Amino acid sequence: MHIPEYSQIVCPLYLVTRKKNDFHWGPEQQQAFVQIKQEIAHAVALGPVRTGPDVKNVLYSTAGNNGLSWSLWQKVPGETRGRPLGFWSRSYRGSEANYTPTEKEILATYEGVQAASEMIGTEPQLLLAPRLPGVPSTHHATDATRRKWIALITQRAHIGNPNRPVILEVITNWPEGENFGLTDMKRSRNK
Repeated sequence: MHIPEYSQIVCPLYLVTRKKNDFHWGPEQQQAFVQIKQEIAHAVALGPVRTGPDVKNVLYSTAGNNGLSWSLWQKVPGETRGRPLGFWSRSYRGSEANYTPTEKEILATYEGVQAASEMIGTEPQLLLAPRLPGVPSTHHATDATRRKWIALITQRAHIGNPNRPVILEVITNWPEGENFGLTDMKRSRNK
């Protein structure tokens, strides 16, 4: 079962159930409760994992204001649409909320690669991530953090060339201002 943006929807509920906070049920909590009930009633059924050389696994990841989310889709030849294999989301932990947008996107990608690896093992994966915003070269700490996350993703991902996973090729080589798309990504990989 999948509930899009689950962690963002239930965030107001978590805030009142923490030990350090006083319990106060307000309009924000009531709205979150009503919305999560509606989402549960309309949840998406997930498909079985398929394997094979023609099966494409696509990971979408994003970082929002309140947390991370990522989804894994599978496209089999002959199907017009991909089928969902899994959806994940979580709130930021500790200092993660203070990360730059670039660092948050890299964290979402890393968490997505971990979740995808657990679900489909080490099958070749085709990953698709949103365009990372450019980082000014004057932000040395951000550049160092970005290198750290790329190293972590490299260690975790078993994609394409083991020395250079496809996700890193896409993140680092995607032309500025161009839209991401599955067909564009295939074209980028074949260059």
